[in-house]
Amino acid sequence: MNENNEEMIQNDVNKPIYDSARLTNPFVDEIIGLKENLFILRRMIYTNFKTRYKRSYLGVVWSLLNPLLNMIVFVIIFSNLFRFDIPHYPLYILSGNMLFAFFSQSTSEAMIQIISNAPMLRRVYLPKTIYILSGIGINGINLILTFIPFFLIALIDHLKISWVIVMIIPAILLLVMFVVGVSLIVATITTYLNDFSQIWSVVITLWMYMTPIFYPATIVPAKYLGLYKLNPMYSYVTLFREPLLYQYISPFKVWFAGGFYAIFFLIFGWWFFTKNSNEFSYRA
Repeated sequence: MNENNEEMIQNDVNKPIYDSARLTNPFVDEIIGLKENLFILRRMIYTNFKTRYKRSYLGVVWSLLNPLLNMIVFVIIFSNLFRFDIPHYPLYILSGNMLFAFFSQSTSEAMIQIISNAPMLRRVYLPKTIYILSGIGINGINLILTFIPFFLIALIDHLKISWVIVMIIPAILLLVMFVVGVSLIVATITTYLNDFSQIWSVVITLWMYMTPIFYPATIVPAKYLGLYKLNPMYSYVTLFREPLLYQYISPFKVWFAGGFYAIFFLIFGWWFFTKNSNEFSYRA
């Protein structure tokens, strides 16, 4: 994957001259650099997406089968074990799993982007956020593809769809902002602490069980419910699931929480990443 990126950049780009003395504010300079190299970002997403499934027999089809297989497992286990009375339960699980898989895969991949692209960091000047965003872009394509099996099951399950479904668009945009912020944070930490990837895998597992993906939030005791809803992924799953499954727009407080987490983590993550980015080339 890295060889493809390097060859693509060297062939298609007149590399700018890097002069650290001209940098004024890393936070702003990274945004300007990213804007000037958007076409490279698009090419990286396209090339790496093709490379990811190049040696797979199923190819892109696996992006469709994976969430379906997870949904089937969850339905078989939890519908019989706990007997949740949730309308459209298969779609309830699939919708939550779609979002959390995007979050989990994007953040996990972000941790290896800087380290795996270390040779390019030393040889080619590019805004370093481009490597993180390319990984998120690939997983974003996978998220879009999972809508295909979702709507096929929706037809079988006779799911009613109304104009309220358009509210999933701002919900996904807020989630993307949140994912970008968290990805930048974990990527920065990993360059200083290589073992953090193992810690993060445990965190992600706990985070999944703390999010109402395969169970309803109503099973949480009332005294803990307020604390439970502070989970950012609770907000994004709720904002996405309610208009999609139940033709219902979530209350303002849920939108406010989702917007707050998105903006806070995006700004903090961008600042934290760019503040330390000059050290990546010799720490990675």
